[in-house]
Amino acid sequence: MTLAFDVFTVNPRPIPSAVPGFEDAVGPATWPPSTSTLISDDGDALLVDCLIREQDARDLAAWVKSHGCAPGFVYITHPHADHFLGLPEIMAAFPEARPVALAESIPAAQEQISPGYMQVWGGFFPGQLTAKPVAPEPLAGTTIPVGSSAATLIPVGTTDTGHSSIVHVPDLSLVVSGDAVYNQTHMWLSGSTPDSRASWLRALDTVAGLGADTLIAGHRNPLAADDDARRQIGDCRRYIADFETALARSSVPAELINQMTAAYPDFANPYTLWVAAYDLLGAKA
Repeated sequence: MTLAFDVFTVNPRPIPSAVPGFEDAVGPATWPPSTSTLISDDGDALLVDCLIREQDARDLAAWVKSHGCAPGFVYITHPHADHFLGLPEIMAAFPEARPVALAESIPAAQEQISPGYMQVWGGFFPGQLTAKPVAPEPLAGTTIPVGSSAATLIPVGTTDTGHSSIVHVPDLSLVVSGDAVYNQTHMWLSGSTPDSRASWLRALDTVAGLGADTLIAGHRNPLAADDDARRQIGDCRRYIADFETALARSSVPAELINQMTAAYPDFANPYTLWVAAYDLLGAKA
């Protein structure tokens, strides 16, 4: 075997809508399309992120086994539970694997699986989540070996949440971005501020500085044309800039929604945009 990677993609999953008028205007609300990435070399492997629903994690485990390798590590890019609630299923399939994340992200990950947060997550996916969530362990250092190569873990600060990080595999000219970069999918800007959006732009600069050719986004439109790193980074920079402009020009959610929908008509998961609009501008008539 040689150093390689493959991507497991989950299409948008239905969730209850909490946004007035969304289902009448657009259709069923959905959770954005999500990915998990397997990096492997000579039977050794690293799995990056592991989804949210139990069934998706089981399917992911079977997919990993079909590659004839067992991950030594499962790396969680950031403390959003939709990227690691699948850990119990992955660990049942691969008990020797170590679930890890950068040490500074662990308290936020533990908070995500507290009873209060699990009630929130369960509201999105009733009866579909693990009853025994686990958080990753702190990783010593910032590299993970993969066969004769290695993945470098790079903190990038606040993107759609604090303590975000990316995985860089120079030998593949590859970045696995978690939520630092989205691929033709509406970006999660609910709860964002001018400072957090500026931080996200700085994170994109960090990713761009690596000069990778391929980037696997944590949320990736199944219909996206490619995984070109430069295109995706440029798309995300423009999206944040356009969102900033549209927000400044809007006094009610519909104005922000209409401007961003016109600018990005083919982006996946418009529900994400509507949530941000109603969060930042209020449920006004």
